[in-house]
Amino acid sequence: MTPPTPPRPTIRFDIFEVDLPSSELRKAGHKIKLQEQPFRVLTMLLERPSEIVTREEIRQQLWPADTFVDFDHGLNSAVARLREALNDSADNPRFVETIPRQGYRFVCAVERDGTGRASTAESPSTSVPVITSAGRRNAWIAAAALLTVLAGFFAWRLAEERLDPPSASMTVVPLAGMPGQETNPAFSPDGKEVAFIEHDGQDSGIYVSLVGGERPLRLTHSAEDCCPAWSPDARQVAFLRLFGTEAGVYVVPALGGTERRLYIEPCPLYPSLSWSSDGKLLAFPENKQESGRSWITLFSPADGSTRALTSPSEIDRDDSAVFSPDGSMVAFVRGTIAGVVNDFYVIPTRGGEPTRLTFDNTSTGGVSWTPDSRDIIFSSPRGGQFALWRMSASGGTPRPLAVGAPASSPSVARNGNMLAYTQAAWRDSIWRISLADEKRAAGPPVLVVSEKGSKLRPHFSPDGKKIAFESDRLGSYEIWVCDSDGANCGELTSLHGTAGTTAWSPDGRYLAFEFHPGERAEIYVVEFPAGTPRLLTTIPGADNLVPTWSRDGKSLYFTSKQGSGPFQLWKIPFHGGHAVQITKNGGLDAVESADGRFLYYAKYEAGGIWRMPLAGGAETRVLDRPRGPEWPNWALSRDGIYFISESESLAARMNPSSPSSLEFFDFLTRKTTRISTLDKPARWGLALAPDGRSLVYVEAEFEESSIMLVKNFH
Repeated sequence: MTPPTPPRPTIRFDIFEVDLPSSELRKAGHKIKLQEQPFRVLTMLLERPSEIVTREEIRQQLWPADTFVDFDHGLNSAVARLREALNDSADNPRFVETIPRQGYRFVCAVERDGTGRASTAESPSTSVPVITSAGRRNAWIAAAALLTVLAGFFAWRLAEERLDPPSASMTVVPLAGMPGQETNPAFSPDGKEVAFIEHDGQDSGIYVSLVGGERPLRLTHSAEDCCPAWSPDARQVAFLRLFGTEAGVYVVPALGGTERRLYIEPCPLYPSLSWSSDGKLLAFPENKQESGRSWITLFSPADGSTRALTSPSEIDRDDSAVFSPDGSMVAFVRGTIAGVVNDFYVIPTRGGEPTRLTFDNTSTGGVSWTPDSRDIIFSSPRGGQFALWRMSASGGTPRPLAVGAPASSPSVARNGNMLAYTQAAWRDSIWRISLADEKRAAGPPVLVVSEKGSKLRPHFSPDGKKIAFESDRLGSYEIWVCDSDGANCGELTSLHGTAGTTAWSPDGRYLAFEFHPGERAEIYVVEFPAGTPRLLTTIPGADNLVPTWSRDGKSLYFTSKQGSGPFQLWKIPFHGGHAVQITKNGGLDAVESADGRFLYYAKYEAGGIWRMPLAGGAETRVLDRPRGPEWPNWALSRDGIYFISESESLAARMNPSSPSSLEFFDFLTRKTTRISTLDKPARWGLALAPDGRSLVYVEAEFEESSIMLVKNFH
């Protein structure tokens, strides 16, 4: 007798079935397309239902140590594709649950079938069965019945395929592959071309590339240009040019030619530009520079007239406006002037009350519309790192798009089958430079911390043995602490939001920091090394940020933003009491002098470093650097101020060949001495060790961005 056919291993859950030998996923009997890596992730989860399968276990199985690939990106993409195949949601999972910073768990009931029926042939026999006429008749009847069933099945399958043809799988490819940083893609009305920004030194400007074409066409020649937007007839590309404190709205022929300026405005903090489908309006943010407040303005190229579309409060700003394809609505971002709290809104083009779509209170990275004007595609870190999401323009639950991450600045072609977006990668590093004396370096800088992601605003502990800083290494911005040589790094907070601007108390027992739990920033304090963060009650309804300690540790300075006025400094007793306003003309990031005579601080609106007597008196400007947006890049010593000097020009700041410099301003001589030149662009943060013998600062170790094209987008 021949051995029985072994059972075919299958695993069933809900209406799905996994055939392990053929690596097939079927839904109600229909094969579902699923790539190899997502399928292997699924089988690992199904082998251990209800258990956590760690990211490290998946890496060892799917991405061995000798495989050169961005594991985090690969796994996140694989899980996103798996969820797409299962029609699952990360926010409300039916099948695959994300366990933050650990791994994944399969949460649906699983049925295993390893002993399914197998047909068994009888042993050959010398006897020949006798087939009677009745047997023949019954066989014919059975065969006819089987043919009828099969004909019906195939007719049903054919009708189903005609009614619901399978869609082609999405593929993601680079658009242009240029050497510099590519950002801000914008599809032409016919979907055949993409305009984008290229930052590459002297070759910076706006370019246009044919989809699937060769070398892109250069339209402009300035690194100050941004935000391309096509005219509806595809003959022109509008853009913003940023210079100093102003921005100009320009147009240039789409085939190249002479630029023409249409409008001039104060330079917005977050520039954007959109052209209505009828060609009658341009939308961009216009701002009140002294307060930072901005609103969406609609501009008519025909007659030069403007009208304000939105009316944010005095402590909010509106930007990133994009017209819907049918021209009836405008999607935009509304956020606080003081922080990273943003959400998406829509408003009728004719005006009215905006409708809030998202309630994430987090950073945003651009928005676009689907061709039918029903959905928006937007970029948000709501799931960890920046990724693309889709939701109805009338509200609802956002759904993730299975494209690469990080992803920002989405643009959907009007024909609906292509999507372009910016994919970026970056890493910041913390460096230490030893000082021979206040004005001279003792040697070259030494790398201290250089893991993945951003690192901002480092701060020494009072004994100089540790450094606290903010980092998004695990997705959201949290407070991290390392030894001063970069060893023994660990996450101090796990608030799953945006925490930062930390400061040690003089006794080293506490760290104060800002956190954004909702629409406003607040001051928190945590006991080191393992306390629970607690809210420090400051000013209700305001943005309260940038805490620093008094030298005796009895009080905290902080910055508050209320109404239309500038950021102001306040002071509050650590163990309870009422906050007292310190400045009247703006201020943030306060530091008391070592001799106890003065309070030094930066200004966001005016820039530079200022001081006032602690005993009371008028403020005076000490130094004209750093610029307002680089306000964290200074450190107070006994005899002067260390600061990072950067160019006023955006073009120079984007050019790696124009590095920043570390400098020292001497109180006595009023002269500035260059201590070192930074090899790469500076990020936020400069701190002086308590003994005054070294400095730490943050550099952009690398940053690259490419325009990615999603074909067969649906």
